Amino acid sequence: MIQLNRLLPKKWCQPCVCCEQSTTETLLCSYCLHACLDFMDKEINLLNYPNIQRMVSLEDCDGLTVASWYRTPINTWLQGVKFNHSKAYQCALNLLAQTLWQRFSEEDAFPVDLVCCMPLHRRRLIRRGYNQVEQIWQGLPLSQTILKRAKHTKPQSELTKAKRKRNLNNAFVLNQSVEGKNIVLLEDVITTGATMNAAAKVCKQNGAKMVWAMAISLTPFDA
Repeated sequence: MIQLNRLLPKKWCQPCVCCEQSTTETLLCSYCLHACLDFMDKEINLLNYPNIQRMVSLEDCDGLTVASWYRTPINTWLQGVKFNHSKAYQCALNLLAQTLWQRFSEEDAFPVDLVCCMPLHRRRLIRRGYNQVEQIWQGLPLSQTILKRAKHTKPQSELTKAKRKRNLNNAFVLNQSVEGKNIVLLEDVITTGATMNAAAKVCKQNGAKMVWAMAISLTPFDA
């Protein structure tokens, strides 16, 4: 597992970003790490649960693995990384990502050929300066980006569920062949699943064998 304390100055590696108690190894103590992993006692594929399958539109995904519900403090950390480039929150989320990936690997769900972070459109990447998804999942065996965001879409958070799907029509194109490949697509937050499924659909249409969605958090029903 990546040594997260090397990513930040030593003075930042003392208090846990969640409980603020002293921790010597990472920015997230073992107690808070466990408390943030809402789905560790569930099956590795959350789409096997009817209630979760109903809340997301992931028809073109073969599986879904998530660390936590989108709730405090996870939502604060994700927003802090996305909008403020918070290094402390990035390291806490990276620890969640590493832990989730380790569990996924141990479950041996299927042989993985390609691992790809969800891309930003070039205009949004230039404006923000970084892709927060890539930073959160830093340290995983990421493949060269296989997907390109070809269409500059409206922010999904501003749209209804029905409009989110239409907003993503033809939004993604492939940079390389995925024929016969097993792919894991990485995201920070999954709300309706429209963005993830649009990317998975392109992969499946171009011959991908399996596409698995993995994210830090999942938006609850009542969010």
